[in-house]
Amino acid sequence: MTEKITKSLNINLPPHITKSRDPRAILTALFSQWLPLSTALLVSVIESLPAPPVAQEGRLPALIDASPGATHVDPSIRDAMIKSKSSKDDPVVVYVSKMVSIPESELPENKRRGGTLSPEEAREMGRRKRAEIARAQALEENGTADPVDGLTDALSRASLEEVTKEEGKQPNPEHLIGFARIYSGTLSVGDSVYVLPPKFTPAHPHNHPEPQRVTVTALYLLMGRGLEPLTSVPAGVVFGIGGLEGDVLKSGTLCSQLEGSVNLAGVNMGSQPIVRVALEPVSPADLDKMIRGLKLLVQSDPCAEYEQFESGEHVLLTAGELHLERCLTDLRERFARCEIQCGEPIVPYRETIVRAEEMKPPTNKELGRGTVIAVTTSKQVSVRLRVRPLPTEVSEFLGKNSAAIKRLYSDRQAEERGKKIDSIDDSSEQDDIEDDNVAAGTQILSLEEFKKQLQSTFEGVKGQRDVWTNAVEQITAFGPRRTGPNLLIDATKESICGRL
Repeated sequence: MTEKITKSLNINLPPHITKSRDPRAILTALFSQWLPLSTALLVSVIESLPAPPVAQEGRLPALIDASPGATHVDPSIRDAMIKSKSSKDDPVVVYVSKMVSIPESELPENKRRGGTLSPEEAREMGRRKRAEIARAQALEENGTADPVDGLTDALSRASLEEVTKEEGKQPNPEHLIGFARIYSGTLSVGDSVYVLPPKFTPAHPHNHPEPQRVTVTALYLLMGRGLEPLTSVPAGVVFGIGGLEGDVLKSGTLCSQLEGSVNLAGVNMGSQPIVRVALEPVSPADLDKMIRGLKLLVQSDPCAEYEQFESGEHVLLTAGELHLERCLTDLRERFARCEIQCGEPIVPYRETIVRAEEMKPPTNKELGRGTVIAVTTSKQVSVRLRVRPLPTEVSEFLGKNSAAIKRLYSDRQAEERGKKIDSIDDSSEQDDIEDDNVAAGTQILSLEEFKKQLQSTFEGVKGQRDVWTNAVEQITAFGPRRTGPNLLIDATKESICGRL
């Protein structure tokens, strides 16, 4: 079967593959020659995805309308971006999605250090070698040696490789390069453009902080991990840009004009980090290194965030566990260059609000939604708890009469302690209640009046009158903090929790 397939597809498999007993190895080799992944992916992109100009014309109107102050965007800028115009007369709009940290040795202008020698460097090295040989022969013939000449010889014998090794021992500083795409116009080295902050709006272009002009110092073509220098880039190109360090923190928009410009950095397209971990250096002396490294990491990674709490704890927030591992590796090896220990990752639990019909069905249909039953270890006591949302009218009534609820609690405490309300401690509490009541502009209700008005509020709720029939007489506590608009209702026959 394998030979038949290979002959029909005109594929030649190596003998050690055809003789293998592992069918997975044979299938992998067969598919890699018949339909390589790179070719299949490229063909799928060409056949399935629209052309870049067509895709930009379909996507950008919605992107521009979602930006801050979209109604004040200059029509010429909107038209140039949608149609991807690349003339020198068209406005320049560039979106910098993130700042990438590149070691200094990997920049194109520093690539020759430690690599292939240029013709000028090779001629200079040959000239030095010939001068050393001629000087050594002259000293042997004369039989004399000047100490100054000996020192000069020792210094001149320092080859280019030794100098390169000494330079390699020095720390390799990092430089931030903007990862960007140009949407309209043509950007060249030496051009001056405005850097729009994330909160910029074209409705008020001169508001504080007013955008500043920066000069483009370098342009790079991103070739995998390598960088190729460029002199200019037209619309539609994804490229690297130098000269933004200190002006762009994470992301930003570059524009050739200030009035009517579009703020693409104000469009919220990123996800919030969900994993947080506390960091500290192994050696306390490396704390400054770790802080500098964290700030550089946050600038180079748009999905990472750094916070310092009042307690002095340094926390790194990442998008996931794999992202956290990558950030810690970069922090130890590139940015901080010191040993760092981290605590246990913490993932915050979050909830959201959905419509009732969109909720998941209850786990136990017999109990209904919001009801749970718990049994003690001794199996002698079972607790049934049901959670139900209060009507809006009742919540508003409880919020307005928080002073009355405070007074009910103070009266109950006075009765339990056997003290009078006009005692020193309770009088101070009573003064606080009256102060709160005066600030709220309401009158403190008595217990009977409070129950009466609360009962009438329950009865005035449409569609839920039967649910809250005896709720007022079964109230045990208020919450949170004994004054909030939450009720704990004791529905047991014996009233084991007590009632107001």
